[in-house]
Amino acid sequence: MGLAGAGIVLFFLLMGALAPYITPYDPIHSISLAQFRAKPEWLAKTGETELPRNMYPVVDSGFSQSSSIQSWMIAQSSPSVRVAWDGNEGYPGILGVDPGSGPGSLLVYAKSADRPETGAATLSYRFEYLYAPMRRFSAHVAYRGIIDGSASYYVQMIIGRIDGEQLVLWESSHESVNTEWTIPRPSIDSTDASLKLRVFGTVSVEPSRLIFSSPGEYAVTLRVLMELSPRTTVRIFLDDVSIRVWGDAFGLLGTDNYGRDIFTQLAYGSRLSLIIGTVSAIIAVVLGLLVGLLSGYLGGRSDELLMRANDILLTIPSLPLIMVLVAVIGPSIWSIVVLIGFLGWMGIARLIRSQVLTLKEKAYVEAARALGGDTKHIITRHLVPNVMTMAYTQLALTVPNAIVTEAALSFLGLGDPYVQTWGKMLHDVQYYGAVTEWWWAVPPGLCIAFLSLAFVLIGYALDEILNPKLRGR
Repeated sequence: MGLAGAGIVLFFLLMGALAPYITPYDPIHSISLAQFRAKPEWLAKTGETELPRNMYPVVDSGFSQSSSIQSWMIAQSSPSVRVAWDGNEGYPGILGVDPGSGPGSLLVYAKSADRPETGAATLSYRFEYLYAPMRRFSAHVAYRGIIDGSASYYVQMIIGRIDGEQLVLWESSHESVNTEWTIPRPSIDSTDASLKLRVFGTVSVEPSRLIFSSPGEYAVTLRVLMELSPRTTVRIFLDDVSIRVWGDAFGLLGTDNYGRDIFTQLAYGSRLSLIIGTVSAIIAVVLGLLVGLLSGYLGGRSDELLMRANDILLTIPSLPLIMVLVAVIGPSIWSIVVLIGFLGWMGIARLIRSQVLTLKEKAYVEAARALGGDTKHIITRHLVPNVMTMAYTQLALTVPNAIVTEAALSFLGLGDPYVQTWGKMLHDVQYYGAVTEWWWAVPPGLCIAFLSLAFVLIGYALDEILNPKLRGR
């Protein structure tokens, strides 16, 4: 039993310690990793096709290398229009919103002669889509125009199947002056109502399901159209051209209602559950050991006072009391740990007291007292070593209660909102009505059960090993 329990604890200990290495995501802040409430990847097969995975079809969307232009199919309307890679200009991003892509961009260059000209450049990037119709995609592009003379231009982003309909997702305004780096506002997202209204004339249509209706070869296309007066030069820089397919299947356990990875929450939750269980149990055992030793050895009024206080606390339901105190103090993870520990020592104190009442009548205690040993000496040298075996056992048996108590508080919405625990995962399952999505609901419950079982097995094993009455002969 002890080895089985230790093996389970070691498993969760390693999972918690190695969480930053086995999963690259943050359990709280890594939102929108995939489509909300995505299934696990191993459940992605649905009939002939699979659920869509996360895809970023455009390679080197920031055009950081000169070779990135080779991935694009380029067409110019006239010899006066050229497309090249530029290593000096690059979309810098927007502080706190968009990180940008650094130096490097595609340059559409046009120069008119002594007469007005109309020019155009088309850049297409092809990719394969192999999954069932998706629920969401998003796209991005940044552009900047520099005009030397008099001209106007605009940029279009088009997407569609190679052998099917091509739809204009976004079109810039007609620019006739030099511009700073500009990006689409609102952003290009298939869930946006304005995009549905603009492209399809209704807000009830799902653009992603219509555009990506079946597996095949697709293309994202940028079209630049220019009208130049005589002797005018136009330079238009394009950067950060990307498209993202939001997967309906992601990772080992899918994602939650905010698109966060559930396996990441599970891994980091093991770390917190072990910390909560062990620290709370240590506080409870230390308090129970202290009260039990003093009450049992001192006796008299001290015993009466301590035991009556113990009885009063035993009659108060601990979980409702902790709920009230957490609501008053605040749902910090450390306040929860301390409260669980300070309200979990009463049973331990009674067990230690009953053991001390027997031990203090032993001959070696009487001899120590007759030789002049004071209370501190007798408790620390003679009583504590003899009750530590019971303390070790109670420590192992108290951890499950602390873990379950914290899980209950988090499930009821009283846990720390800034940390991800197994109880908080169960709360999210219940709050968002995801009980039928068992890959989200079952793992945290099983982890709580197995970790609690492990400490129970260790406690029983320690009892059999350390208790002479149970030790095998």
